[in-house]
Amino acid sequence: MNQIYKKTIKISEKEAGRTVKDFLTRCLLPKHLRGQLRQERGIRVNNQLVSTAYQLVAGDLLELTLTIDDCDLQGPYPANDDCLPDILFENEDMLVVNKTAGMKMHPHSPTETDTILNYVQAYLDKNESQSLGQPARAYMTHRLDRATSGLVIIGKNPLAVPILNRKIKDKMVKKVYLARVEGDFVKQFGQFNQPIGRSKEDERKRAVRSLDDGGQNALTGYQVLSKDCKSHTSLVRLELETGRMHQLRVHLAANGHPIVGDDLYGGRPANRLYLNSSELRFYLPWTGEEKRLLIENPFNDK
Repeated sequence: MNQIYKKTIKISEKEAGRTVKDFLTRCLLPKHLRGQLRQERGIRVNNQLVSTAYQLVAGDLLELTLTIDDCDLQGPYPANDDCLPDILFENEDMLVVNKTAGMKMHPHSPTETDTILNYVQAYLDKNESQSLGQPARAYMTHRLDRATSGLVIIGKNPLAVPILNRKIKDKMVKKVYLARVEGDFVKQFGQFNQPIGRSKEDERKRAVRSLDDGGQNALTGYQVLSKDCKSHTSLVRLELETGRMHQLRVHLAANGHPIVGDDLYGGRPANRLYLNSSELRFYLPWTGEEKRLLIENPFNDK
């Protein structure tokens, strides 16, 4: 079913002087959507039709109108109001949710409804949330392992989603993790750079593998924040420079510091995996405004 989406942007002093084409390109709107806007004559400024060559002026109201077939989109995910999501930020285009450990990101079958996207969809429906003139929908842009807790970005409309996807792919979204891990570190900060590939012994796992043996480059920065002599564990800050599956878990385990609660990679038993996506730094779609969200004490350490 075709739906009409309308986005209105007030042009700032910073963007004044750019053409509409330059502005949309800088906003990372995909080429096929820019072409569709031209074909559908869906670009207006101050309620007047313009071409992509129009030069924007501070204070202009740029309105983009697109017809999109809902069949080409994610979901829709069935709403489930059994759990109220912990929302730390929300605007017309996106929201950031604090996911609990043990919660899946999205359903793998129609019968699954106990995922973060089901709960967010229920929240949007309950609040009759609108996004670009249509009922808001929950769209996944990046994911966390089921066992990992913390901050995730969820899109609300099909224009914002490809922009967010591009920002994440191009490392314009900075993700920082906290982990409680085994043992003491010789160096208080550094990097792990072993390549990572599929495990030959267990299809569920990843492992350190040479590039010649199917591994891919992987880089993790770490900083030791504190250590607990009684439990012989350390709290570390981790920054992903690449995004391999299970990268943090593999790198830490391979260097003698498995995450507490990580039974897949040799961590000691615990009530959860002690890994949390604790900080996101990103720029909002369209406006470029910088945002930083932080969970300071995700494990309730005293």
